[in-house]
Amino acid sequence: MPIPILIDTDIGDDIDDALALAVALNSPEIELVGITTVFRDAPRRTLLVRELLHLWNRKDIPVCAGCSQPFLTDLQTFPHGGPNVGKQFEALDPTLKAEPTQHAALFLIDQIRAHHARGEVLTVVPIGALSNIALAFALAPETAQMCRIVMMGGKEKEADALGWGRAEWNILCDPEAAAMVFRAGCDLKMVGLDVTLQCILSEAEVAQFRGTNTPRAHFLADLIALWSHDVILHDPLTVLTLFADLVSFEPRRIEVELCGEHRAVTKPLEGAPNCLVAVDVDAERAKSLFLERVLGR
Repeated sequence: MPIPILIDTDIGDDIDDALALAVALNSPEIELVGITTVFRDAPRRTLLVRELLHLWNRKDIPVCAGCSQPFLTDLQTFPHGGPNVGKQFEALDPTLKAEPTQHAALFLIDQIRAHHARGEVLTVVPIGALSNIALAFALAPETAQMCRIVMMGGKEKEADALGWGRAEWNILCDPEAAAMVFRAGCDLKMVGLDVTLQCILSEAEVAQFRGTNTPRAHFLADLIALWSHDVILHDPLTVLTLFADLVSFEPRRIEVELCGEHRAVTKPLEGAPNCLVAVDVDAERAKSLFLERVLGR
């Protein structure tokens, strides 16, 4: 039986969100029951989701906009993320307007409860800020124990190529929401930056998108060109872990620092584990499976 999943995404910034959705849509092991959007104009992000679903002939999948604002962070003072953030929206018809939707947190609650009532566990896959997930758990605390969370975010090691103590983007976007999710007592897996950074596509691998003569591959190639940075499989790897044995996980106790110079850093602490954390990946197998699924081979 396919695994029922719901993807919560900040699509439109880094290219990896669109690629993660493509993996999910091309994988028979997965039943994608809904997509929700989060962070900085969440309704606008639904437009890019709907364009992708149109190309995949999957307009039946519900799409709901969620929290555009973090719980406490003032977006006026928040780092924009670089000149390429949001450039993927250039691929859209500028006259398109976002449709009103049920709020993502309420949709998430409904889906978790509905699957639980059928004796199923919904896997929620956050690949952006955790605002929608935290809000859902705040509104309906019992749902935290009814679902499974497999998230892209944080990092397990304090020292890495990015510098000691630097926070990962998805956690930085809403540290309070992330702290709430880690403390919710849910079945939680974390695929962190120190592991996903091992999965970078080569120029030859990226060229396969343009060399694959399908509208879907060319649409993704156009988005990659707008991104114009290295293509790192942060979010696609997270989706691949749902059905492929590519990543090693170990139990950890993770807390999110909320104060001081290390705000938003995911810190491994002593004590009872509250999640499984990715510690290693077979990067070549991961890239090969990713290309196989996304390019429809």
